[in-house]
Amino acid sequence: MNPRQLEQALELSNIRASLVAYRDAAQKSKWYIRFFVPGPDGRYNPGVAIVSSSKVHKLIDTLSKAHNKMELLEKETYTGEFSEDFVLRGEVSDNLSVTVFSKKSYFLFWSYKKIRLYFLVSSKTNTFSSSFCSDDVKTLINTLSSAEGLAVKLISQL
Repeated sequence: MNPRQLEQALELSNIRASLVAYRDAAQKSKWYIRFFVPGPDGRYNPGVAIVSSSKVHKLIDTLSKAHNKMELLEKETYTGEFSEDFVLRGEVSDNLSVTVFSKKSYFLFWSYKKIRLYFLVSSKTNTFSSSFCSDDVKTLINTLSSAEGLAVKLISQL
């Protein structure tokens, strides 16, 4: 017996995500979030990562820590590159990792600083990334924080 399910797209910039709510064969309510990162063109299979409901809170906590690190990097004065992994593959999903990367350089009186959070999602053969600025990370955290409530609403419609 196939479970009945409903899917709701999540409003996020730079990445496609959806919440899938369903009832399994034992009629238990379940849900997960699916992240989708396409390849550079149609020749590549997209990267898809599934984060189960039991791992969403861990992802939110980790993204909050990454966001705090991004804010600290914005205030710090340094030259060069900084990179830190916040989620390794297998921690919240088999195909998802999250890294904060920053680069700052100076040239005469001009300085350049770029701080981004990267979602790296793997397909069977490739890994594709989608990047987020600090404000986008806040939106991502808020959206994921409201996912459980949205899942309850979707499940009530089944």
